[in-house]
Amino acid sequence: MSPSVAKGLLNLKVLHIINCESMEEVITKEEQQGEGIMTLFPLLDRLELCKLPKLGHFFLTNHALEFPFLRNVEIGDCPEMKTFVQQGISVSTPILKWGDEEQEASDDDEAEPSHARS
Repeated sequence: MSPSVAKGLLNLKVLHIINCESMEEVITKEEQQGEGIMTLFPLLDRLELCKLPKLGHFFLTNHALEFPFLRNVEIGDCPEMKTFVQQGISVSTPILKWGDEEQEASDDDEAEPSHARS
């Protein structure tokens, strides 16, 4: 799926991707211009990535990413996944839950902590 399609899914709240044996990335990289924060799936509350043996990353971009309503991320059985987004890119998840508690995500919470939570 392209970033422009992901941004257009304005009402998507839950995204489960399971048993896609050939999927290597969820969002494909497209020609990007400018800088700033990119908001994908603006109302996404829950993301589950499971049994995706070739998935290497969620999305590689040079933009900071924002998931303003994301509360729950589950990633399981994705042996090739090394990072959620490319290293050094900020991912804003202001209300992502850690366990049973809501915690504010800070600028120090870049890609690795957000994809490691389940």
